[in-house]
Amino acid sequence: MSPHWRLSRHARLLICLALVAALTSSAWAEVCKGSKIPVSQLRKYDRDIFLTAEELQQSENTHLPFGQPACRRYLYQRESVVCYDVGNRVAVWAAYRLRATDLVHKVRRDAFRTDPRLTDVENAHCADYVGSGYDRGHVVPRDDMNRTFVAQAYTFYLSNMTPQAPALNRGMWRWLEQTVRAWATKFNEIYVPSLASIFDREPAPTVPSGNVAIPQRFFKIIVRRDNGALVAIAIALPNDLQDLPVPPGAMGVSGRRITGAEADAFLAQSLVNVQSIEQATGVDFFPGLPATTKDALERAVASDLWPRN
Repeated sequence: MSPHWRLSRHARLLICLALVAALTSSAWAEVCKGSKIPVSQLRKYDRDIFLTAEELQQSENTHLPFGQPACRRYLYQRESVVCYDVGNRVAVWAAYRLRATDLVHKVRRDAFRTDPRLTDVENAHCADYVGSGYDRGHVVPRDDMNRTFVAQAYTFYLSNMTPQAPALNRGMWRWLEQTVRAWATKFNEIYVPSLASIFDREPAPTVPSGNVAIPQRFFKIIVRRDNGALVAIAIALPNDLQDLPVPPGAMGVSGRRITGAEADAFLAQSLVNVQSIEQATGVDFFPGLPATTKDALERAVASDLWPRN
């Protein structure tokens, strides 16, 4: 057996789980109203979501270079890894490499739908978000995956969503996502282990259907190399239906409008260290790093936002 095919024990386990998922998942995805991609095309995309052993290992190597954070249900794509919470029916965290060359413009083609790798019981469904007052907030952003229309379409699985307050999803979270893309352009390559969901209350509140839990906070961690050393920046934002400032470009939300400089200042005030996020979630995001490197990366709080240009 060549070294290329020597899968880790973890990867072999994931392959077994993927085979079970393929056998027990829904025959076809439930496509939500308003999809801009024909169902016949989506079915082709969904058949291709099941990775080979080689593709799964490549995804793990590419998007989780600092070790494998714990998760009960991994969902691997070629372009990202998502940790899915079957009980709360939301994405808990996602991880992916983002390079400057990945960032291209493509027309948005909505294709919200259930994930064919999950059963009907495990999936969130289209009706869960209707009339809930919350947006279907992407964990892996659609604009980060415009490299192909297939990669973009995979971001519209409901397994990549969490209930997100419109003021956050269309406002400060959108501004943060744009900032992350600017960093990818400036630094050429970054890693985004982005946990979507922090539940501060037990049991967690849910949307009216009772099927999908509502996180109280969201965060992003961004990692890059600076002269060979790893540095990280972490930002936590509240999932607040009210009282969030509205940055430039936000559409369909009301509130106190602020300038781009003020939006950056708001993000700077929201800087935290990785350790505080790990304590809140119980997730170790860098289990594969040497202890001294890991400790320094997780304890540091950035003094300000990284420059965009």
